[in-house]
Amino acid sequence: MSLTPPSDPSGLLERAPRLAQMLPDEALASALARGDAWTVRAVLVQRLQHEPPGPTRELLAALVEDRAAFVTTVRTPRMRSVLGTGLQWQGRPPPEAPQAPFVATRTVSVLGLSVWPLDDYLVRGGTGAPLQVIGQVPPPAGRGWRRAGVVAGVVLGVCLGAAVAGVLLDARKVRAVSVINGLSRPVEVSIGTQRWVVAPGTQEQGRVKLEDAALHARASWPGAARPFEDVVLPTDGERLIYNVRGAAMLEGHRAFTADGSSLERRPLTGTGELLFPEEVLSVAQAHWESTVRAHMDAGDWRLAGRVASAVAEVDPLNPRARELAARCFLLAEAQAPAHLPDALRSRDTVGFANMLMQRWQEDLGAQSLAQDLHGFVGTGAQARARYIEHAKQFPDSPLAHLYLTRANTRELPLAQALPAYEELARRFPNSPEAGLALLEVRWLHELEDPRPPRQPDWDPSKERVLETARLADPLVERHPPRTVEALELLVRVYLRAWRRDAATALVHRFGLDPRNRSWDFLVLAGRVANVAGPAHTPYVLRDWIPAAMSRQPERMLLLDLLTGQRLPKDAELAALSPSTDRDVLRLTRDVLTRPTRAREQAAKASEAVLSRLEPEVAALLALELTRTGDAQAKRLFQASLPLVLAREPLLKFLQAGTVTPAFSRLPQGLRAAALLVRARGESKEGFPVFTARLEGLEGLDALQGFAPRAADAWLRGAFDACRDTKVPDCEARVVRPTGRPLPKARKANGADP
Repeated sequence: MSLTPPSDPSGLLERAPRLAQMLPDEALASALARGDAWTVRAVLVQRLQHEPPGPTRELLAALVEDRAAFVTTVRTPRMRSVLGTGLQWQGRPPPEAPQAPFVATRTVSVLGLSVWPLDDYLVRGGTGAPLQVIGQVPPPAGRGWRRAGVVAGVVLGVCLGAAVAGVLLDARKVRAVSVINGLSRPVEVSIGTQRWVVAPGTQEQGRVKLEDAALHARASWPGAARPFEDVVLPTDGERLIYNVRGAAMLEGHRAFTADGSSLERRPLTGTGELLFPEEVLSVAQAHWESTVRAHMDAGDWRLAGRVASAVAEVDPLNPRARELAARCFLLAEAQAPAHLPDALRSRDTVGFANMLMQRWQEDLGAQSLAQDLHGFVGTGAQARARYIEHAKQFPDSPLAHLYLTRANTRELPLAQALPAYEELARRFPNSPEAGLALLEVRWLHELEDPRPPRQPDWDPSKERVLETARLADPLVERHPPRTVEALELLVRVYLRAWRRDAATALVHRFGLDPRNRSWDFLVLAGRVANVAGPAHTPYVLRDWIPAAMSRQPERMLLLDLLTGQRLPKDAELAALSPSTDRDVLRLTRDVLTRPTRAREQAAKASEAVLSRLEPEVAALLALELTRTGDAQAKRLFQASLPLVLAREPLLKFLQAGTVTPAFSRLPQGLRAAALLVRARGESKEGFPVFTARLEGLEGLDALQGFAPRAADAWLRGAFDACRDTKVPDCEARVVRPTGRPLPKARKANGADP
């Protein structure tokens, strides 16, 4: 041990005499010599960390713990607080010596709670007097870690608070959503980040998160690049409804009683709707057509038309929606107040026709319907102007010029219209549409007036008829028919020229593709087979009937009835559970067998039954009711779109025998119905008679539809009614004017004679 005492300018050895026991120590002596008490304590702390257990370690720990010995002189710090918030002292003197100096910590406090320690001081207290600061002492060991813990706790608390706030905020942004697809095909729907593939007539549930931008619901066909609908959903409520195209009929139900016996129903008519908190979603009609039917049954034709129009606007494979929309708009127009201007009355019809013209420019069926609607409401000039502009815009498009040719020749007799179609076919020799259009006009021209007295040289064997059939051959070879409508036209042309093998071969080739076996095709194939006979038919219709259809007795009975295979028996009809199907089949059958009873049933039938009748059947009934002066004929004329559009030319022919250009262009089944009914009359004895010849029926309708099939039954029924009245020479009064032989009596079992 050195005899020279260490330098201690700060007097630390006097305040802590035991510190001398740590000498000699070079680091400690150097710190003492500098007079820095805090450095001395730091040296002791460092030495304590490496000192092995023993008396020396215990002495070091006691020295380090006595922070008051290392006090340094500083200015008295400022202390300020309000209601316990601000800078405050933390620490108390020992109870046995309340006047003795003690170590106190200056802290940041909030409402009296210390939240952040700043510095430590040696202070002395007095009764009722503020603390007297003697000096500053070193901080205790581990304060840095404690501060880090406080910081970490604060940061963690802030993060947890932010997370909880975010969760709560996100929870407020989450909405439950129901997606309902009332269309006929599956639909891909995206709302925010959620995706669904919704099957027809079903719904999907999910939850979506609201973003800063508007919440869009987009619907598209599977595999399509662009959506066909993009709507912004309302977000004011917790439960959102997306009804694709508004096709399904939805309601919000709210119960007023605990058992739910009393309900309030709120219609949800839009594509994007909200459910109130106490409401339950109810799908009243899951399919677009049932929705349209429900609106029709309620008498709201305009709303029914809008639903069907919304479907027709996006689904090119759904001509049924187009037909229903057009019919509903026309009937709504007919029910409008008489004082309305024409433009206002027909605004929905014109708007729908314009939509078809613009939306489906490559669809012949859509454009044909648009022209029919414009012609019906008297805006044909407006449509013609649009087609002129379209043809100028696309000078090399055969379709554009075909539309224009149709618009220019709609009101012309077929003989005057034919040169325009011949010019169109010469200009576009490779266009199947132009070739079919020319073929159709030639064929219609041959049948322009089906009454033999006014066209004595009419004969299916004539050279012009054969020439028309020969024109069809290269067209069929280069461009086989792709639609049932094109197939029917070609089949009628061949059958009219007595080329049954060509007609059945064409049907056979078309039916080999299972995708072509629609209901309309099956009816056409069955009628062709019935007319051509087994020896000329290379197919069996039953082999083409889908399995699902074969398990539906009402469909199979109707197919047999429409194709002339057989008539349904009363026992078979009684076994059908849906009353509508039973009534449709019975009414259709009675048109062929018991026209008087069919007329009485039709006058009392519901809209659901009348709207499901074949146009030929409805035309026969409507014209017969008109002939007998029954006001219910109007309901029959409104039963289907073809009859709505054909009413005026049919009535002109029925009442005055006028063959207008519009009548010449009607479907052959409707013209044959008008020819049959016009030949009928009433005798003074009260039984029906025939006053005109009917040889033209079979030639007019080569597929032998309802009018040719009903002619014999109606003629036989009139003859039997005449005989029942005991009037002499019934054959001369009833049968001979028709130019047909007396039909055989119908068998007792109801089969065709």
